[in-house]
Amino acid sequence: MGSGASKGLAAATSAASPEELKKALEAMSEEDRKKVGEALKSSGGNKACPGPVDCSSVTVIAKDYNGLNEQPAEPKFKGALCQIYVRSQPYGGSDKSSNGHRYDSIPFANGMISAGMSCQLIHYTHEEHDKFFDLCKKFDFLIVRCNPGQIKADGGDQGKFDNSMREVRKAGIQAWPSPDVMEKMGAKDALCKVATMNCGLEDTLAYYSEEDFGAGFKKTMAFQPRVIKQNRGSSGEGIWIMDHQAEGWQLLRHLR
Repeated sequence: MGSGASKGLAAATSAASPEELKKALEAMSEEDRKKVGEALKSSGGNKACPGPVDCSSVTVIAKDYNGLNEQPAEPKFKGALCQIYVRSQPYGGSDKSSNGHRYDSIPFANGMISAGMSCQLIHYTHEEHDKFFDLCKKFDFLIVRCNPGQIKADGGDQGKFDNSMREVRKAGIQAWPSPDVMEKMGAKDALCKVATMNCGLEDTLAYYSEEDFGAGFKKTMAFQPRVIKQNRGSSGEGIWIMDHQAEGWQLLRHLR
């Protein structure tokens, strides 16, 4: 298409109302609508993460990849770092920085790259579930960076995501951490399992009912401030420091 035709198309589009444009798209063939979609995708907006695998089949959430090292031309293994997009939260999640990535995503990916592997950053949205997992099958390994509750918070189904990730693992593609590991170690009561180890604290306790919490927590509060953590959550969310003063219970600080 020449420049004259391009200008004419731009002028006609500018003069049309949204309803007229909608009708024009509906009148197009499926092939022509696909061409329009590809043109819009390539003409602007966020770009898919560079690397050996074309990741443009899913919506690109990240604004940029500043700080990401160059991917190796011939990687030992092709990998992806999977992040979850929560559109109701700033930047796509409380664990994200202004570029749309988790704070530790670029360092994670660079670690893989420095070891001779490629590592491309992609985002999961539940509307594109099938597209996302079709893309995942093109990689040799996946690093899953998903805070508990994020998929549900965006209207998706955590169980559906986990089952698809299990299918990916059955196909021989490594995924860390696996859904089964997350179920066992993703909750805060995992701290009780390591309480007697050098990395734990022996007075770490878990409460599974309101009655147990009311009775047990008051006893531990009698002589020192205590930290409360909700069983599920990440990035420092749901953590409080409590103390008992002469006038009663006092919230010293809500960390997140």
